[in-house]
Amino acid sequence: MVKNLSLIKYLIKEHFSVIGFILTYFILLACKIIYFKTPFYNWDESIYVQAGREMMRKHFFLAPLWQGQVWLDKPPLPSLLYGFLGTVIPIEPEITTRILSLLISVIILLLAYIFYSRVIGNKNIALLSVVITAFIPAFLQRAQIVNVDIFLLLGWMGYVVFFNNFLLGLIFLTISVLSKSLLGFYPPLIFILFFSVRLYLKQISKDEYKKKIMSIILQMVIVSLWFVVMFVFYQNSFWKMHFVESHFKRVAASIESHFGKRTYYIDLLFNELGIFAYLSILGGGLIVYDFIRNKKIDKFFMSLFFVPWFLFLNLTKTKIDWYIYPILFQFAFLASYALIIFKKNRQLLLTLILIIIILYQNVEGNKLFNVRYSSVDENYKMAIYAKENCQKINYLVNSDTRKTYDTLNKMNLTITTTSWWGDNPRIVYYSNRPVNFIYMKDVFSRNMSQIRDECFVAYKQDIDDTINSGNYKVTKKFNDLLLLKLEK
Repeated sequence: MVKNLSLIKYLIKEHFSVIGFILTYFILLACKIIYFKTPFYNWDESIYVQAGREMMRKHFFLAPLWQGQVWLDKPPLPSLLYGFLGTVIPIEPEITTRILSLLISVIILLLAYIFYSRVIGNKNIALLSVVITAFIPAFLQRAQIVNVDIFLLLGWMGYVVFFNNFLLGLIFLTISVLSKSLLGFYPPLIFILFFSVRLYLKQISKDEYKKKIMSIILQMVIVSLWFVVMFVFYQNSFWKMHFVESHFKRVAASIESHFGKRTYYIDLLFNELGIFAYLSILGGGLIVYDFIRNKKIDKFFMSLFFVPWFLFLNLTKTKIDWYIYPILFQFAFLASYALIIFKKNRQLLLTLILIIIILYQNVEGNKLFNVRYSSVDENYKMAIYAKENCQKINYLVNSDTRKTYDTLNKMNLTITTTSWWGDNPRIVYYSNRPVNFIYMKDVFSRNMSQIRDECFVAYKQDIDDTINSGNYKVTKKFNDLLLLKLEK
C-alpha cells in the first residue's frame, strides 16, 4: 500500500503537467457533453448506438445488427459497448455513450505521452504533442461523439506501449481488430517489419527474432478466431460484405460518393494541423538526419511508426475525412519534435508559449463549448412523433439522395449496405420503429396503395400527381417533411 502511494506521488510529481492537462480536458468536455446535450447526429452516432441496442435486445454479440439484419461489414465491439451503455445505464444515452468516447480519447492521449516520452526521452516534446493532438479539430470531434475510430486508435496505442507484455498486447490488439477489422493488425505488422530489418542489419539474433515473431503471430492468430467463427456462420456473405466490399473495394474504388483528388489526405492534414503541419515536415527531417548521423534504428522506427499508414491512405481511392484520425498524433509529435533544435531552457519556454497559444485559441470566446456536432431538425422531430403514433415508417428519401444512389449504382460504386441507411438513419433510433427506406417514387406510391395502417413520410415536393396517396392524408407537418396516415 505504501509503495503504491509512493508510486502515485512520484508519477504526479514527475508528470504533473500532462496529468493536470488531461484531467482538465476531460472535465471541460464532460461538462459540455452533460450540460449541452444534443441528439445523436444522423450517421455514425445513431447507427452504432442503434446497432448496439439491437444486439443487447437480441442477446446477439457476434456482429452489429441493423433493423434485424446482421451487419457483416463491421466487428461487434464498439456497437456492443455503446449499446450496453445506451440500454443498461439509467442515464440519457446521448451522455453515457459520449462520455465513453471522451474517456477513451483521454486514455489515448495518456498512452501517446507515454509512448513518445519513451521514444525520445523528452517530456516537454511529449507534452506538446499531447496538447496539439487534443485540439486538432478531428480529434476534438471524435472525443465528443459516438464513433469507431477511437477504439482503433486505443488498440494501436495500447499495443505499441505494452508490446513487451504478451497479455496486454493481446488485449489491445483485440480491441483494435474487433473495432476496425483488418486495420487493427497494423501495429503487429509494423513490428514484424521492424524486427526483420533489425535481423537483416544483424542487430538481433535469429533466436530472439524467432521468439518475437512467433509471439506476434500467436497474438494475431488468437484475435483472428472471430473471423473464423464468422466464416463458419455466414460463409460467402461474410467474405463479400466484410472483405470484398468493406475493405478491398474501398481501396480500389471511390465508393458511396467518397471522391477526392490524389492529394486529398495531404490537404486534409494541412487543414487539420495548420502551421503544425509545416513544423511536422521539419521534425520529420530532423529525425531522418539524426538517423543518418547516429544509425539508431530503434528511435527512427518508433518515431515514424504510424507514417506508413498515412502513406497507405494516399493510395486508397475512397476518401473519407475521419480515415486520417489515427495518425493525427503522429504528425503532432513530428511538429513538436522540431523544438529539439533548441537547448533545454529555450525548449521549455517555447513549449509553454505554444501550449498557451493553443489553449487560448480554443477556449477564448467559449469556442470549445459553442461548437456543436448535431442539432434538432425536422427528421428528428418526426421520429419522436412517429414513436408514439406509428407502427412502421415507409420513408421516401429526398430527390438528391435518389439521384445520387441511382448514379452510384450504375457506376458500381455501392455496396450491400448502401441502401440500408436512407438519408436519415437516426430516424430508426429515435422512432424505435421499423423504417423502410425507399429509393423510388413508384415503389413508394405502390406501397401506399397496397399497405394499410402504416405511416408514410416524404418531402412536400415529392407528394405530387405521380404518387397515389389513396386514403392516406397528411396528419403532421415538419416544415417540408410530411407524415401521412390512413384516413379513418
